[in-house]
Amino acid sequence: MDVSGADSCLAAPLLGESIVGEGEQVDLEDRHGPVIPVAVDSAFPKAWDGRLAYVVSQVGSPPVLTSGALAVSASALSGSRAWMWAGTYVFLAILTPLFYLVCLVRRGTVTDLDVQLRQQRKRPLLFTIGCGGLAWLTLMLGKAPVPMVILAGALWLQMAIIFGITLRWKISVHTAAAASVGTLIWSLVGSPLPMMIGVPLIAWSRVRLGRHTLAQTIAGALLGAIILLAALFLVYGR
Repeated sequence: MDVSGADSCLAAPLLGESIVGEGEQVDLEDRHGPVIPVAVDSAFPKAWDGRLAYVVSQVGSPPVLTSGALAVSASALSGSRAWMWAGTYVFLAILTPLFYLVCLVRRGTVTDLDVQLRQQRKRPLLFTIGCGGLAWLTLMLGKAPVPMVILAGALWLQMAIIFGITLRWKISVHTAAAASVGTLIWSLVGSPLPMMIGVPLIAWSRVRLGRHTLAQTIAGALLGAIILLAALFLVYGR
């Protein structure tokens, strides 16, 4: 397959037609280079619990959870200004990195939107960290509501730490985001249910789909909760 001219994000994936079983990883050899490790998402698991895990994993993905947390924050704070800042953060820190990731997948640089291979996470994470930092700075300079600034800062620090860990080990971004969001909602509305139910459910889905080990999901959840709790303590002293 000749991909020499595939410079845009609209180029077809190099290995887009590869199909493997749920959670499997295989090595495919590019005709013009060495063996390339590939991990391809199953379109939809056949077993009922696999299907449930797939749905939970998609609904509980970091972009969806973060957007939901910002919506809860904006609703709790009330006012059009809060919703404006929520939209600003979503555009800068969520939609822009997501578009970049889609481009990487289309070009074949990354094999799937889940970025299952740890070796492929460096570029998406660096770009996400840059966008998250820009969003955080924008919210701070614009004097956005404090809970939103806290969430933006905590998520930026979280991604920076995850990037460092990813250089040596694979940690769950899903459970890290879930724990951060759950902690923030707990502080805003006083309900621990997102932490008690949502985080374990998302962790189960990641393990069931073969995306992470139990240890990786626990590490992610601890990281997300600790960072958000520390941010809340620094700002509110509680």
